[in-house]
Amino acid sequence: MKKVSFSISGKRYEVELENNFAMFVMEKLKESNISADKDNDIPKLLNVYLQALKQNYDTQKQIEELLIKTSI
Repeated sequence: MKKVSFSISGKRYEVELENNFAMFVMEKLKESNISADKDNDIPKLLNVYLQALKQNYDTQKQIEELLIKTSI
């Protein structure tokens, strides 16, 4: 397990994640300019969250399309 920390509106949060997933999360946060060592804005984090949901949605749709194609 690996700890991932960040600050939102003056409050520090720390979560423990599986090592590989933690590295993935830290990379995505870095790509989105979310800093581990300074305060982050809520709108910026909301945008990152919504982007992650969109990516998950797109992946789910691709899986569903593949399942339909392979069941024919």
